[in-house]
Amino acid sequence: MVSCEQIVALFFFLPLLIVIVSDSVMNRQKLLLKFFTLLVAGMILTQCENKNSEEYVQEGIEHTKQGRFRNAKGSFMRAIEKNPGNVAAYYGLGGIYNLEKKYDDAEKVFKSVIRMDPAHFNAWYSLGYTYEAMGKKEDAEKSYEKSRRLKEKLDAIMNKQEP
Repeated sequence: MVSCEQIVALFFFLPLLIVIVSDSVMNRQKLLLKFFTLLVAGMILTQCENKNSEEYVQEGIEHTKQGRFRNAKGSFMRAIEKNPGNVAAYYGLGGIYNLEKKYDDAEKVFKSVIRMDPAHFNAWYSLGYTYEAMGKKEDAEKSYEKSRRLKEKLDAIMNKQEP
């Protein structure tokens, strides 16, 4: 399969090739050919970055797994741009901020996740980790405890038991 980068390169060099080859052709035909080439290139390029928010999240997760944190951060941010309510994108971005030791940013992002989904026990746990890294031991313990309670409730529901 041809990548978007290969298609972009092709359509950047194709007009140059047309100019070189078409010196003997009338100017009107040359301009018409250039126009249609650029039109097709534009149509193809708009399809290259037509990912939805969830696809950007998956891309961010893959970048994270491979240690490409800058790329992961960009993917999570694009996911948020596409869908500002994408909890997974915010959660991934918070994780990247923790890896970058940008704890204030991580705290804000994890709090956003919790505002959108108060039962997101992983966000509560990650917020606890962030607080711990910031030296806020009491806040960290409260977040860890909230995460444990939510996880127990979820496990009870999944096992059809009373918490």
